[in-house]
This record gives sequence, structure tokens and C-alpha cells, in this order.
Amino acid sequence: MSFVSHQPAAPILVVAGEASGDMYAAELVEALRAGLGSSGPAFFGCGGPALQRAGMEVLVDNRQLSVLGPFEAVSHLGRFFAALRRLEAAARQRKPGWAILVDFPDFNLPLARKLKRQGIGVFYFISPQIWAWRKGRVHALRRWVDRMIVILPFEAEFYRQYGMQVEYVGHPLVDRVKTSCSRARYLRSLGLAEDRLTISLLPGSRSREIRFNLPAMARTARRLQWEQPAQFLVPLASPSHAPLVHGLIRDEAPGFSAALVENDTYNTVGHSDLAVVSSGTATLEAALLGTPLIAVFRISIPSWIVGQYLIDVPFYSLVNLIAGRKIIPELYQQEFTEERLYAEIRKFLTQSGCSARVKMALSGVRERLGQGGAISRAAERIASWMEAGPKGG
Repeated sequence: MSFVSHQPAAPILVVAGEASGDMYAAELVEALRAGLGSSGPAFFGCGGPALQRAGMEVLVDNRQLSVLGPFEAVSHLGRFFAALRRLEAAARQRKPGWAILVDFPDFNLPLARKLKRQGIGVFYFISPQIWAWRKGRVHALRRWVDRMIVILPFEAEFYRQYGMQVEYVGHPLVDRVKTSCSRARYLRSLGLAEDRLTISLLPGSRSREIRFNLPAMARTARRLQWEQPAQFLVPLASPSHAPLVHGLIRDEAPGFSAALVENDTYNTVGHSDLAVVSSGTATLEAALLGTPLIAVFRISIPSWIVGQYLIDVPFYSLVNLIAGRKIIPELYQQEFTEERLYAEIRKFLTQSGCSARVKMALSGVRERLGQGGAISRAAERIASWMEAGPKGG
């Protein structure tokens, strides 16, 4: 892949505020580097380890900015404003031609306004979920962002309704999410039985999420384990979570046994009969793997109360939103209890044809997420728009 450029290689500011954004932004930077060649631009901005490995100069480490809910964000305000000031000053000094902002709206929207006032063109890659809550922010996006690149199929129509220039490129996860070995080989590697009911528990990628979600998961799993032969897997988003997970299982569900798996989430979920998944991108990963799932989520009570006044979607899980109907159960906040989760799992295990119906519906979700190559298409569009200039394309 190569892009022809007749424009001077002004630097590009990239801002990715969370781990998933860091990963996607790094792939995008690598694709742009490959396409634009040795005479291409330098990249600088806010990111994490992935963007640093991709060769971007990281001025602000995004791990200092990651939080879970609005009330938790209050304690980070000082860091947010300091990071905004640093990036604004760096942009004024280095004069980038363009900025690529990735998700992270509470930070990136104020930054977009500051950048546009400097005359910098702004791309937004991976839409913030303003279609779900605080939809009024779309007017700020329309004013401060030149082009949107979105990765969920219903997002393009949402932004076009507001007169924005937007392109849907498919979801980057389509290229990434797959198993690497057979079920038999994988379960044998863990010392588990191939023919036994296997359920994955995914309580979240952050310590706070794990504390909220794992206790009910573990108690429910223990109850099932008492009733029938079943084996449970807990894939860890980070090896550093192992002590927390062990401690919560010991305290909340003594006697429950589960295999903790490091750095192999896709095989873990892909070779499970069912997954209980903390809502978010992990639900899409399970859908792409074709594994039936139950979406769950719990946050602090103040954050939940505030969210109820702001959220306006028919479903909470991305899987159901993409499907346009309820194809997987959703258990959120007060509905996420041991009794409710147990009932949903038993329904899956006892209703004739339930697994096959869910798998068929999940295949439809996968089709809607594209055929792969999302990052390459995004890079091609960005290069084309840069060549055309802020008013072109």
C-alpha cells in the first residue's frame, strides 16, 4: 500500500486516550508510515506503549488519564487540563498540518476546538459514543472536526443526519479476533476436559471493573459447578490482575475453582460454550468468535444514576445495537445479580436450539462489521483527505 503525496510532510498530532485507542492508533500510524514512505510526516502526541512502539513521540502518557466513570474522573481533572495545555502548546510550536483524534471525547473535543483555532485540520477516528449519551456533543464535533472515520455500521448514518463528512471503514477487530488452535489442543494445554461444559468469565480490563463484576460472576459459577460438571476460565486482561482475581474468588466464592489464563483471551472465549462478559468491546470480540454470551456490567451507584439521565439507546451492549434487536441477554447494575445471571445461564443450557439461534444471530453481527482491512481503509482515506486539504475530498 502506498499513497502519493504532493504536500510538505508537516508533522501529525495523534491523541489516543485509552488502551484500545492506543492499539488502533498505532496500527493506523504504521499504515500511514508504510503508505507515505520515508518522506512521510513525524507523529507526536498522547498515547501509550503501542504508539510508542509505532515510532510516535509520546508527550503525554495516556495511562495517566484513564478512568471508569464521571465521578471517578473528578480526581483526574488536574491531569486532564495539564495534558491539554501541553498538547496545545506542542501543536503551536510544531505546527502540525493535521491531528488524528481517537475516541476519548471528554478530552479530545476540547482539544479539537483548540486545534481548529490554530488552523489545524482534525480527523476523528473511532467515534465517541455520542449516539448513546449526551448527543448534544455532535454539534461540537460538527464544528471542530473536518472528517469522521467510524467503525460501527450505524454510526455513519447518525453523523450524516447532522451534515458531517463521515466514512464507515469496518471494525479493526475483524482482522484481529480469531483462535489460533483447536478446542481440544487448547483445553488440553490447560489440563481441562474437551467434552465438558466450558464457560468463560470476563469481568473487565480494569481493576475497578473486576471488583464490581467478578463477585457475582464467581458466586453464580460456583453454584453451577456444584450442580453439574462444568469448567470455568477467567482470561486476564493483564497478568497484574491475577492477585486481585484470586483474592476476590477466595473471599466471595470459596470453593469455586477456575483456570486463570494470561494473554490468550481469544482462544479462551472462542473455545468456550458460553461467555459472561463485562459490557464493552469484549462483547464484540465474543460475537466475532461466534461464542454465545451474556453481557453484564456494574459501576458505582452515583455514576449509574447520572448515566440514566444521559443515556438514550434501546440496548446497552454493542452486540444488540449492531444487530438492531436483542440477541443476547443484558444484565446491568441492579439487574446484575447472582439469581438473574444463574437464570440466564440455565436458560441457555436447557432451552432446545438456544445456542444455535444465538450463533446464527452473531454471524449476522460479524457480517455487519465488515470483511477486514479497516485500518488500511482508514489510512487511505486520511492520506487522500490530507492531499485534498481541509476543504477537499
